This record gives sequence, structure tokens and C-alpha cells, in this order.
Amino acid sequence: MPAPLDKTNERLRARSRSRTRSGRPAAKGRGYAKKPAASSWSFSSPVPSFLLRFWPAVFMAVSIVAVVFLPIDQEQGIFVEPSAADSRRAMLTSPPFVYCVGATLMALRWAYGKKGAAKMSDVEQMAMVWHLTNATWWSCGCDSFSGLFQIMPRMRTVYRILDTKHGVNWDDQTMPLPWNPNRAALDSVYWAETTVHVPLAWLTFYLYATRSKKRYLTEAFLGGVQFVGCFGYYGPETLAWLHGFATTWPDNQIIWWIGVGCVPLVWCAFPIGLTVRALMK
Repeated sequence: MPAPLDKTNERLRARSRSRTRSGRPAAKGRGYAKKPAASSWSFSSPVPSFLLRFWPAVFMAVSIVAVVFLPIDQEQGIFVEPSAADSRRAMLTSPPFVYCVGATLMALRWAYGKKGAAKMSDVEQMAMVWHLTNATWWSCGCDSFSGLFQIMPRMRTVYRILDTKHGVNWDDQTMPLPWNPNRAALDSVYWAETTVHVPLAWLTFYLYATRSKKRYLTEAFLGGVQFVGCFGYYGPETLAWLHGFATTWPDNQIIWWIGVGCVPLVWCAFPIGLTVRALMK
């Protein structure tokens, strides 16, 4: 072959290697590859990204702090704990509370340590943490341990104030009695959470942490469970109020807004959003 053609090909290969080493690989048919456009779901600061990923865990922590400092010790006639200091200490050192917080921290360490959950998108991480906090705190520590079995100090008092049906002695709320049919509607939801929601939330968290494609299927089913659970839990008292009957909801406005006003909105809106997102996958 003619020597000038060999020299020309060598110069072209050398120029290509030089561009690759400089961090600007050549694009097909053009000089350099175009820089990909920034995603519309991006943040200029790491703080909003952190809050997006971990707001369910932050929400859990805020609820714990609120329960510790709520003035529930001033409530009269609702199985009041011995004293503020004793009830707070009893709650923070009780086995149910230690399990809830410990399981949450250990699961997060496992997911982000051994499974590399940080590689997922912010929204995927948020969904994973949401299901974890439902498995360890909201449906387990709150509704099961405190509402159903009433074994978590101080938190069980919040539930007794939240709905007086938790105190089954209607004549004297300061006298605890064995189970009463007045609790039937509440306990049906609690048992559904304990036997269905909590195990499925653990499963969905695991599927997210391992990046299984099946996570969207279980998430959609779980969203329906949560949505219908809100109807079963808050529906009876709402219907009684609409028909002009007295409710067993609290007079304490702070606890009412936390337990009745805000929580149902979160546990209806967020599962619907995750279910719609799962259906779009």
C-alpha cells in the first residue's frame, strides 16, 4: 500500500487515543460526545435529596420525640402512667421500643452496607425506607404493640386518649379490664396490620433492598391494604359523627390533629401514590 496512506491512518488513530485520554471520547460522526442533559429529578443541594430519601425515618423520629414530650401525664382518668419521668424512662427502655428502633437501624445498615441501597434513585430509597418504618414502627410499634397488645409504656396512653374504646371499662376508664366487644372494630384492623401489613412491609423492604423486580407487585398490593385499613380504622367513628352520634375521639386538640387529622391523610395519599407509580412500571 502507499506509504502516505499508512501515515494518515496512524495520525488519525493517535488523535483518537489522545481525545479518549483527555476525557472527551469522540462521538460517532461528530467530534465529541454530547454531555447528557440533566435529569428533571435532580437537586442542587444534598439536603433536599437526603430529606427525600429518609423523610419516613425522620417522621418516625419526630413522632417518638412528640410522644416523649406530649403533656399526656396531665390527662385524668385514662390509665395515666405514674409520672412523666417514669413513663418516659419506661417507654425508652421497654423491650418493644428497643426492638422497633433497633430493628430499623439494623435493617438500614444492612440495606445500605451489604446491599448497596445508595445506588438506587432517591425515590426508590424513599419507598424502601417507608416500608421499613411501617414494618418496625407504625404498624408494629404503634398499632400492634401499643394499640392492640398495649405493652409499650406511654405510647399505650396516647392510644387510650386517641380513642377511648382502647379503655374497655366504660363506667370507670381508670380501671383496666379484660377485652371487651367495644374494641372489636379497632382490634380487627390491628390484627390485620399485625398478620398482613407488617410481614408484607418487611417483604417489600427486602425486595427493594435487593432490587427485585417483584417489589412493585407487592407494593401495589400493600398500598391497597393500607388504604382499606384507613377506612376500617377511621370509618366507624366518622360515620357516627356524620349521623350525629358522639365519638370516642379525644378532646385533646393536639392528639386529635396528630392521630385523627393528619395521619389518615398520609396513610391514604402516600400508598395511593406508590400504587400508581407501581402500575406505571
